[in-house]
Amino acid sequence: MVGKSSVSALEEYCAKNKLPKPHYEYIDEDDGSFACQITVMDTEAEGRGRSKRDAKHQAAFAVIKRLRLTDMPDLVDDSDVGIPTTDVVVQLRDYCVQHQMPLPTFEIVQQAGTPDAPEFTALCAVASIRRYGVSEKKKDARQKAAYEMLRIIVDDVNKLDYQMQVATLQSAQEDLEVERYKKFKTYREMTESTTGEMPGVLLCDRHNYFKQFYSELKNAAYKILSSDAYESEQEKALDVLEALKIKPKITKMPTEKAEPLLFIELNCDFDVVFAGPPSKVYQDIVGYFKVML
Repeated sequence: MVGKSSVSALEEYCAKNKLPKPHYEYIDEDDGSFACQITVMDTEAEGRGRSKRDAKHQAAFAVIKRLRLTDMPDLVDDSDVGIPTTDVVVQLRDYCVQHQMPLPTFEIVQQAGTPDAPEFTALCAVASIRRYGVSEKKKDARQKAAYEMLRIIVDDVNKLDYQMQVATLQSAQEDLEVERYKKFKTYREMTESTTGEMPGVLLCDRHNYFKQFYSELKNAAYKILSSDAYESEQEKALDVLEALKIKPKITKMPTEKAEPLLFIELNCDFDVVFAGPPSKVYQDIVGYFKVML
């Protein structure tokens, strides 16, 4: 049983111990992925995946961990556990386009295993940054490689803020230095691999973009910015964005403190991101457009 998948190992475990077979139920999710509900010995668990097979393996692995079957971990091959449930390849390409980065490339660099249990290694490259993913299916190997790449290149300012708030001053400073080194290393890899064109947008270009914005939209935003009728900066900031026809993407990150952190991305030709507590981030947006417009 060494190297068995979660599903096979669990079924053999049940047969060996004269237990009822696991019961699986599938649910189609709205985003095109699948959810699988598994029941074993009155214990339930759930798995999700981009296919029913992936969801089934995730569910089997989850119930093994929940039941704490001590003799199972050495038997289970969990190489496919952790496959993203959404199309990370598309997300990575969209992120690179939005942030003016080189487009990612994918290549199957190694094929191993046996015909019954193949193993593929995919390489994902963005500029000179390289990350790998391994799975028994080529498409899942690419998904894993894309996920590892996203973890490196995505700007996680909100994550740093979260770490600084919940950690002690000393540990937060150490974490910040580590993250700074990682980001500097990533930045150097990106810039050294290009032909003199640095990724990102100059502040003066961003300022000129908003100065030359549609006059009708700017006039509507001016009225809101100069108004004293608003009770909160949040209402004013959101109305300014609506007047400019800019749709924000708002992500909330819970913290151990009472006030959560917000990560607000403004989707326009020159993307801009604000991060901070609600009491400050909306104030920053209002101040930003008072200057930029």
